[in-house]
Amino acid sequence: MKKNNKIWPPQDQSFWYLKREPIVPLRADLKTEVLVIGGGMAGLSAAQSFAAAGKQVALVEQYYCGSGASGKSSGFITPNAELSLHDFDQRYGKDAAKRIWDLITGGVEKIRTNIQTYSLTCDYQPQDTIVVANDRKSLQALKDENKDLELLGYKSAYYDEHTIQTYVGSSSYYGGVRYEDTFGVDGYAYCQEMKRVLQEQGVRIYEETPVVAVEDKRAQTAHGTITADHIIICVDRFLPDLGLLTKEVYHAQTFLMVSQVLAPEVIKSIFPEQNYMVWDTEFVYNYFRVTGQGRLLLGGGSLLNTLDKRESYHNTYMYNKLTRYFKQRFPALSIQFEQYWPGLIGLSKDIGPIAGADKDRKSLYYISAAAGLPIAVGMGTY
Repeated sequence: MKKNNKIWPPQDQSFWYLKREPIVPLRADLKTEVLVIGGGMAGLSAAQSFAAAGKQVALVEQYYCGSGASGKSSGFITPNAELSLHDFDQRYGKDAAKRIWDLITGGVEKIRTNIQTYSLTCDYQPQDTIVVANDRKSLQALKDENKDLELLGYKSAYYDEHTIQTYVGSSSYYGGVRYEDTFGVDGYAYCQEMKRVLQEQGVRIYEETPVVAVEDKRAQTAHGTITADHIIICVDRFLPDLGLLTKEVYHAQTFLMVSQVLAPEVIKSIFPEQNYMVWDTEFVYNYFRVTGQGRLLLGGGSLLNTLDKRESYHNTYMYNKLTRYFKQRFPALSIQFEQYWPGLIGLSKDIGPIAGADKDRKSLYYISAAAGLPIAVGMGTY
């Protein structure tokens, strides 16, 4: 909106969350075979897998399914997130890298299969991913990534500084690598839709039911005690709040903006050939894609506030940083952003996911620091 030629900043909230079904909290004691704590991508995937195996499953969520990092995300469903295939190759070797990559791409396909099998309404947008180089120095890492992808049998393409403009309509990038068979979703809508599907399959789901303490085979809520043979804790960055993995799980803050509905010719100038999901090679990277409504999602972060202890609302610095970034890449465009919000994700020291059993309490299992929705689903399914 403009007034006296001034562009007003976007509203500092996500309107996705306004569309919610009535909440059902747990108000009594409960006994089950498997208890899943956390209603994001990882928790819902774990509940789905245990239910498919014939287990009696209950899931509790402190707010509502998709209220955390899963629902606030930009919805990039692509195997390459914080770590690339080449990163895994450098750390563990090609055989282990392929096993890890297959698990993550399995998460991609699990999300796609759920959307298609259950006709989930979650703004499913098939869009390949392109990682673009901000400088020439970054090109070598992208070349190495493309080489590993092709060597291990994955679909990929490398673009130099001349061909990249065919796919991303900016002259400021020096090249890129493309990942095929990826897509975008509304992560919040996906979680809410999967909640409905799982309830229909017999999974008991209780929202607005925070767990305040966890012991072996026992979880304490505000209004009762849940006993279970197995407890799967999928609360991402909130694990230290339960006194668990306090030295293993950290957090990072990122920001996401949503634009007004763009005219088709504006979208065409950003993506001349077809719509893609894009992020760059900055250490704290920037990323953007177009939704099914024709809105631009633009996200990123900064070293200045990545480790803030709380979400930083009304952050003028990040609003200016992101809008300036996009204007520098697409100087001919003037885009008004309508919504803007921060989010915190869980991370480990080495940026890799954490999954496995507690070393002392054999009924407890963790899924955390799964940066990237397909990684969270892959971990939950595993």
